[in-house]
Amino acid sequence: MEDGDGEEGTAKRAKLSAGDGGGGGGEDRLSALPDDLLVQILLRVGTSAAARTSVLSRRWRSLWYLLPELDFVSTADARAIRAALAYHGAPPLRLLLVSAVGATAGSVAEWLPLAARRLSGYLGLLNVVPKTKRDEGEGAAAGEVLELPCFASAANLALDLGFIAVAMPRSGVFSRLTLLSLDNVRFHRPCDLGDAVSSPRSPFLKRLTIQNAHGLSNLSIHSESLLQIRLGGLKGLKQLNVVAPALGALYVISCFSDPLAMSQPVADISAPQLETLHWEDAFDPSSVRFGNMANVKCLGTHFYLAFGQEDFGHNGDCLRLLQRFQFDALDRLSLTLAYMSELNDLENEYLMEEMTMLPDIMFLGLTVLASGHAIGPSVFHVLRMSTSIRRLELATDIYSSNPQARAACSSSCTCDLPPNWKTEELKLAFLHEVEINNFRGTEHQIALVKQLFGWAAMLKDMTINFCHSITESMARKVCQMLLSFSRPEILMNFYIYQQTTSGFVCSRGQMHRTKLVA
Repeated sequence: MEDGDGEEGTAKRAKLSAGDGGGGGGEDRLSALPDDLLVQILLRVGTSAAARTSVLSRRWRSLWYLLPELDFVSTADARAIRAALAYHGAPPLRLLLVSAVGATAGSVAEWLPLAARRLSGYLGLLNVVPKTKRDEGEGAAAGEVLELPCFASAANLALDLGFIAVAMPRSGVFSRLTLLSLDNVRFHRPCDLGDAVSSPRSPFLKRLTIQNAHGLSNLSIHSESLLQIRLGGLKGLKQLNVVAPALGALYVISCFSDPLAMSQPVADISAPQLETLHWEDAFDPSSVRFGNMANVKCLGTHFYLAFGQEDFGHNGDCLRLLQRFQFDALDRLSLTLAYMSELNDLENEYLMEEMTMLPDIMFLGLTVLASGHAIGPSVFHVLRMSTSIRRLELATDIYSSNPQARAACSSSCTCDLPPNWKTEELKLAFLHEVEINNFRGTEHQIALVKQLFGWAAMLKDMTINFCHSITESMARKVCQMLLSFSRPEILMNFYIYQQTTSGFVCSRGQMHRTKLVA
């Protein structure tokens, strides 16, 4: 549209823009304002609405290009993004958000180098790819590779690439970068990611997250600045080397657990200031070497299968890691117990007895993926090795969308064995606080809570967070049942999750936690 068409357009232009000098009777006070003030006004209406003002007059046509924050979340057209970023005289960008559906390396390459030159703050890119295509080699055009530019002035980069093939820049310094997050990415050619994120080229990088990545076989990081590293789902990773004297938290999750891998994973971690270690992965001290880690206070392990075959690999990884830190002065242990959906005496042995020791801890975070089974025996086994805990946080069946996780087990199931957990004495003399998450009020869960009241004579506070699917009326019935065998001195807190907006599908933003007065 060119400044309006016909009489109606002329009248509208006369009211909105006296800055053209094109006549008209009304006084356009808004257009008389300086650019910097108009930019502040446009910032408040958002990028989409600001872009629509370009049809008002010549004065407004490119005014929105001067915005220091651009948000292309609602519609990401590569040409529009490029035009906005290429505008001569535009200020540095403190924020750029881009959301696309099925973008290719070619379409992202149209505007990403321009963003690298202008960005001084945060870039968030989300490339949404259908789940059926989120696999290696899919979600990107065949043969296309996105050459990532060096963001010399950017502070934060969060790129979810939808498995676009990516090549890291071979030169340049990320001189202001403090946070880098790469998700759903395929690394092209022998990847030099480690070189890009190490201190010579990223001297101020503090937080690094790499998740759901393919093509990264060797990752070597030498950083004086990194405080936190998160690595998850790095398919094909064979070797990891980290030298980070300031590192405080390291998370390695399902990076070496490829059942088809022929070689043993190799890792060498030097992080003397490390306080939080979540190694939810293959672990063998002969090939995975941790240096001096005397400051570790929080430990997370691979999941442990409560029933199954005796030589189940994940259980060995978990036990070896626990043994590595058995004499360390830990504060918190995060442990996950898992059950298969169907159990029987012939194929599944009770494996909890192979776990014979736990580090001396004050805070135990225990997640049980029960698949509808009784969790009492396995929880009892863990607690009798953790008698010094002050706080217990228990989460049950967190994958609530799985029908098998909700279904009750059969009457012939062996999950409630051995039965000694109901009769054997257990004293948790220091346990003062218990929080149970995703509570459904099943018979198995209520039986465990009843036992906890008996085991923890000094218990002062218990919080029950009900599962999102539990109705308020159902929650109130469970509350009354739990209160009937609680003790008067225990403060009982009950919370349910309620919708804040209409609609059948509830996202995190549509639910809020509400205290239930029983």
